[in-house]
Amino acid sequence: METTGKESFFKFEILIKSFEAFQRLKAIILLLVTLIVTGAVVYGFLTLSKHFAIRGSFGAAGFIVFVGLIIGSIIFLIGYTAAGKILMEYAKNRASIPVIDSIIFSLFSFYRFITAGIILAIIPIIVAIISLVYFFIAKIPDLGKLLAFIGIPAFTIIFSLMFFAILMISFMIAPMIFEGNNIKEIIVKAFKIYKKHATLIFGYFIFIYVVLFIVGALFTVLSLVSLSLTSSVLMATKPTYLFNDMFGGYGYGSPFMGMMGGGPISYLAMFGAFIGFGISIIYMLITSLLSAYMMLGQSYIYLDVTSDMNFDDVEAQFKEVTSKVKSNIDKYKEKASSMSVNNNLNSGENPSKQTPNQPEDNKTEDSVKFCPNCGTRNPADAKFCENCGNKLE
Repeated sequence: METTGKESFFKFEILIKSFEAFQRLKAIILLLVTLIVTGAVVYGFLTLSKHFAIRGSFGAAGFIVFVGLIIGSIIFLIGYTAAGKILMEYAKNRASIPVIDSIIFSLFSFYRFITAGIILAIIPIIVAIISLVYFFIAKIPDLGKLLAFIGIPAFTIIFSLMFFAILMISFMIAPMIFEGNNIKEIIVKAFKIYKKHATLIFGYFIFIYVVLFIVGALFTVLSLVSLSLTSSVLMATKPTYLFNDMFGGYGYGSPFMGMMGGGPISYLAMFGAFIGFGISIIYMLITSLLSAYMMLGQSYIYLDVTSDMNFDDVEAQFKEVTSKVKSNIDKYKEKASSMSVNNNLNSGENPSKQTPNQPEDNKTEDSVKFCPNCGTRNPADAKFCENCGNKLE
């Protein structure tokens, strides 16, 4: 692999090579079937919930919708993971695996998407709580206007950057799951990959979505042209049987349709009855093709950026990563505590039981703790070095 220092070169051929996904019929068909089944299940539960809603059982209707969405999501994740496994095997070994093997793999792996999503959701939840506290403080008269003026654009930018970062991290989590990594391996690899190749992955992320947009726009334009032609034919021929099927016998000129707008509504109803399922299949096929392209691209990119990295001792590396995260959390806790003490001093409060014979400045050697790793002076009660994060005895 070509390298410059610690960074790899951006390889445009990966984006071109990813179009091989259009030849992976197993993955495309599996994605298409997954979307059809998922849509049918969700639609079935929605239809069932309507019957309960009509009878006034809104609680039962809402619960049925919730259950339908859960089941539909699980079906989608199983099919998506199975298709991803097929594409990962092709990218990694240029081999094709049986669909049943990929489905069995996904049955034991799809939940990792849910677990990874929960972990990634912790950050937005924390930021949301902070923003709620901030805007609660912003309710203070006079001061609140200034805080709101500063906070609204600030938190808008923070949330935008945060969700973009989560989307980019998820970009590499998917191929890790397709490869069969467990949660510990995903955490370790994600940390090390983005620490070493964040700029490179950002470039791939942007370019692959640009390609997806161009290809998707082309397919969409072709579909819309076809829909326009079909709609024109329907409006000219006016096949009443479609309209009757939609509304249980109501035809042209009915008082009911006259109150709702007459002709235009009937044309829309016929149009939906005639091509509703067909056009759904078309758009599901387009979605399957674009998803297959992105998934194969993700697999190629993941294999490219990890080809020069070592993940042999994942357990030790996991402890190292969690230790660094914990040390950073403790460091920020100590900083927050010191800020609180300073605020109390400024307000004239006495934060601790001190005697006049205990000056805070001119600390002696006994009141500091030296880091054995980098030699940095730390407070005597510090558990981790403020400079390197090393654990202090």
